[in-house]
Amino acid sequence: MKLNNIIFLVFSYQTENKDKIKYAIDSLLSDYVKEGEIEEERIEGHYGDSIIEIKYLFQGKVCSKILDTLLSKFDKADIIYLLSTLDSRVEKSKVHLRLDKQLLIAKNKLALKDGDDIIKVIIGTGGRLKEFKEELKQFVNRDLHKES
Repeated sequence: MKLNNIIFLVFSYQTENKDKIKYAIDSLLSDYVKEGEIEEERIEGHYGDSIIEIKYLFQGKVCSKILDTLLSKFDKADIIYLLSTLDSRVEKSKVHLRLDKQLLIAKNKLALKDGDDIIKVIIGTGGRLKEFKEELKQFVNRDLHKES
């Protein structure tokens, strides 16, 4: 499936180790990291605390590979939940995912999380949202029919 871009956006708070966060994301994305742009920006929090915003931006063909990697790392329940909540995660032609940051750092495990302390993933479908949904359904069907 052709995607325009994928953005990973995460905040590193003063109480967190920024390098651990980046290592977890780098490990998740493995070889694809070198094909993207990484930006860091220091911003001020609501209470005057220092927060580092870390942004990974990928464009072009590598986005499909990254999406496949993400989907393959979710457990079946998360894939089904994603599919059932997909319409609420869409804004124009972008799909918004929220990943559990602490679970990725601590256990190198990927899971959806509808709360705080997350890694936000924005998938630019380039107007091909219907195709995205169909591919996700096919992925679910393949995954559910695999023998364990």
